[in-house]
Amino acid sequence: MKYIFLIIGLMGILAFPAEAKERATVISAEIYGYVRDQVYFDFLEKEGINMEFPYKEGQVIEFTVDLDDVTTLVLNTFIEMYLQPGDSIHVKLTYDGKRYESVEFSGTPAAVAICSAINKKEMLQRERRYKTNIPAMLVTRTDAKKFHAATVQEVKDEEKIINEVKDQIDPRVYNMAMAQIEGTLLTNLISYPYASADFHKKKLEDCLAEDYWTALDDYKLRTDEASLRNRVYMAFLLPYKDYMRRKEAHDQGKDYQPLTSLEDQYKDMAAFYKGSLQDAALFVLLYNSITSNGDFNVSEKLVKDYLKKYNKNKEYKKILNQVMQ
Repeated sequence: MKYIFLIIGLMGILAFPAEAKERATVISAEIYGYVRDQVYFDFLEKEGINMEFPYKEGQVIEFTVDLDDVTTLVLNTFIEMYLQPGDSIHVKLTYDGKRYESVEFSGTPAAVAICSAINKKEMLQRERRYKTNIPAMLVTRTDAKKFHAATVQEVKDEEKIINEVKDQIDPRVYNMAMAQIEGTLLTNLISYPYASADFHKKKLEDCLAEDYWTALDDYKLRTDEASLRNRVYMAFLLPYKDYMRRKEAHDQGKDYQPLTSLEDQYKDMAAFYKGSLQDAALFVLLYNSITSNGDFNVSEKLVKDYLKKYNKNKEYKKILNQVMQ
């Protein structure tokens, strides 16, 4: 359960150095039937440019921002878009009460293609009543085995939607979109049985689908920069490691005892991952410990070790130094 929220605090904090020429990105929106007073535009990977406007029926809101790479924009919490430097996107959004009813995109063809695809998979989830939020599934007493089968199918169908526009979008945008799907759905796949057993007071074996231990046998972790830019995918690295450790024990007929101390988790994470995956996973582990008020002395010692031995991404270093102050 602890993995569900561990990366939320990074939203809007983690910015990356510019690699592409900065060109103004134009965002505009017209909204109908909205019942709140403010309209929110949140940029998840770009610090300091979030926008907030008073709502007026049908009024066109327009502004420009400078992006340095593919960036996730979330409009009013639920409308997700991926934008690049120089993109132009217009959103026509219609609400039915507090829930949005329809959304239309116009603008740069590549931006329209990916934003429309993302919304298409969101509507697929809505039609199927598929919940991506583990606490919501627990409250509604979602059966773990049925949810496993639904999630396996959901991964296939959502990836198919993104693949339909693959040739129309930049490879970095494609990788980030696929990372979002995998980070979200595969976390559910491997985490929900344990959460359900604990919350619903069931035996673990009654919550594990027949193919639980083989579901990720052919899965290859994403190591490209755009995928590791995605917050949800970064968070996925922690439960994935534990899943694989549990699988090793299961295959040997042994019981797996989860590591409880931060120091032991840190050592195991460093041993399990290499390269950019190791850098990202250790960063997430340490950031989460610091911001959740873990033992500061232990965190400080491990941060020093991480920066000395494993850190490659200088933005990770900057953020850890900031939160340690």
